[in-house]
Amino acid sequence: MLALLLAMNSLAQTRGKFVIHGTMTTDSLRNTKAKIQKVYLSHDEDGMLVVVDSAKVINRQFSFRGTAPAVPESYSITGFDNGGITLFLEPGNIIIDPFDGRYPNAAKAHGTPANNVNSEYQQLYAEVVGKSREAMERLRREHAEIVDSEAKFLPYQTSVFYRNTLAFKTAAMKFVARHYQSPVSLYIIRYDLMSMFVPKFVERELLRALDPSLKSHPMYKEIVNSLKAANLKVGSEGPDFTAMTPEGKNLSLSELKGKYVLLDFWASWCGPCRREFPHLREALRLSEGHDNFVILSYSIDTKKNDWLNCIGANALTHPHWLHVSTLKGWGSDAAKLYKVEAVPRTVLLNPKGQIVAFDLRGEEMVNKIKNILEGVETYE
Repeated sequence: MLALLLAMNSLAQTRGKFVIHGTMTTDSLRNTKAKIQKVYLSHDEDGMLVVVDSAKVINRQFSFRGTAPAVPESYSITGFDNGGITLFLEPGNIIIDPFDGRYPNAAKAHGTPANNVNSEYQQLYAEVVGKSREAMERLRREHAEIVDSEAKFLPYQTSVFYRNTLAFKTAAMKFVARHYQSPVSLYIIRYDLMSMFVPKFVERELLRALDPSLKSHPMYKEIVNSLKAANLKVGSEGPDFTAMTPEGKNLSLSELKGKYVLLDFWASWCGPCRREFPHLREALRLSEGHDNFVILSYSIDTKKNDWLNCIGANALTHPHWLHVSTLKGWGSDAAKLYKVEAVPRTVLLNPKGQIVAFDLRGEEMVNKIKNILEGVETYE
């Protein structure tokens, strides 16, 4: 059996294929007595969990088969009513240890490189959490006489909390140092370490410690974007994002490097946004004969028809006036990255992708663009 599994794993890896096999010890839901009939393989895409495949549960077992993504990425198996199973989708035979369907979060996947590393980290995490819990319980026993007094007990409790946090930081960083070539380390940095350190430390120490091959991984790019968003100011590089054009094609901000870009956040229902239309047209009129300026209007609408109808009704068309949206409203990734709390909001970027100015509007915006195009002001 072991030889057969190894042969299957080798064959799957060679062809870039994956097989996921899971077994439940209990196939009922947590909050009802209903049986789990079907499970779903899901992936986070731009902040939304998208189902990419489904599988029937037969005799408490299920399987998925398919082609793995170019690099190992985190996926979820859902269909439960009390969480889901996290695994890394990559070529090979991925085995999910027998688990209770009522508590899928406890399930562990192994059998392929990233999943083996992640399983090891899950074990480490459980041990650190267990020791932290023991330390807090021991504190309560040793100071039972003051546990009920918040003023007296709080300093002790705070001290143990910070010791526990330091122990976890240390353990997680040591783990990343041992697995600097694994994409799992990117997820540990993103979800377990980034909130514990200032952006400069994450960039200079944690990311630099990783193998350069990980720089092409989507999670590496997400971390870099988050660091840029945390350091959003004039002179810093603007976070990259990708959104959909009215024609249904993807367009990334980074594709416009080499030009001045006026990033314009707006919405069809926004009155002040509509009052900016004439000024945007004037900026584009001044750019005639120049090929180094574009407007990228990012709509935070949620309905495609509202977005497109507003573009058409107001003739918001020009070869250098580009439109994109993800139709997620205030939950749009770009809106979060650029801290958009109200519209209109504009961000002017230079040809290197660095931020030149925020919230230029009306004549101020037109004059700024005019001076740049005429060479009076340069931000190369």
